[in-house]
Amino acid sequence: MDASLAVEAPGLILLAGPNGSGKSTFAELVSGYLRPWSGKVHIAGVNAHEARTRARRRVCRAEPSHFPLLTVHDHIALASTARRVDRETGLRRATTLGLTPWLNENAGNLSTGTAKKLWYVINTLGSFDLAVFDEPFNGVDAQSVAVMAEEMTEWSQSACIVLITHALQPGLKPDRVIQISEFTPQKSN
Repeated sequence: MDASLAVEAPGLILLAGPNGSGKSTFAELVSGYLRPWSGKVHIAGVNAHEARTRARRRVCRAEPSHFPLLTVHDHIALASTARRVDRETGLRRATTLGLTPWLNENAGNLSTGTAKKLWYVINTLGSFDLAVFDEPFNGVDAQSVAVMAEEMTEWSQSACIVLITHALQPGLKPDRVIQISEFTPQKSN
């Protein structure tokens, strides 16, 4: 399949399409962990897999990946140290998302929605030029979704925010909608 996509920052981009159309594959290509079979994926003119692009982007995948025996607080402290940001910023954001009662709870014991909120916080610490969110609202309560939508809107004023979701949340107004058609491989003779 040949595909070409150029996205100019800043702005909020909605990437939509049916299951299996390549939305999550797009997120993995942008992350740099999946390399294209042919062609290139660039972020600000640099190959996505190069180390120097890591600080410029955030990829918040659909499935959280936590250390099950680390507490919520420890996840925020670790992510803050890795991004060289003040941990109080992450803790304030966690509080805004309703994570305070779980700060001393191991991540392995969190509900789906609470785990997603922690995943969202630790993946968006510090400054960035590009953030990709793959189904960030699944399982998250309405009040926290509103906070997340407000943050994404604010970030989109200075960065490129790509939102992969089946349902656009109230309060989010994308600058551009990109529809991915379902990929149907051609049969060989």
